[in-house]
Amino acid sequence: MEREELLESKEYWVAKIQIALFELIENYMAENDLTRTQLAEKLGVTKGYITQILNGDYDHKISKLVELSLACGIAPVFNFINLPDYIANESNNKARLSKPKKSMIPKQVKKLTSKPASKRKLRA
Repeated sequence: MEREELLESKEYWVAKIQIALFELIENYMAENDLTRTQLAEKLGVTKGYITQILNGDYDHKISKLVELSLACGIAPVFNFINLPDYIANESNNKARLSKPKKSMIPKQVKKLTSKPASKRKLRA
């Protein structure tokens, strides 16, 4: 399957949202030292429901997604972008990331790589 075809599939976007929700909940649990049971109690759901979310075995209503993100202290902000523009932008970003520009290289690294090793001053 080509990348463009993947980006046009429902399954890709559902999985991407599920992964984001998983990361949100895992981070929230870690930052607040919560178990699945404690988080379930806080949200008023069962431990099994939390387990489903963390296993990616769910397909929630938008209202539940909003409720979960708000309970974790995160604003549920969504952006809808024209798909061909998204694909083009993603391709451009990948091309830029694969070829680092000299301006992106820190000055300290430029200095080290511009002088032969024998002429570099080492600091203790």
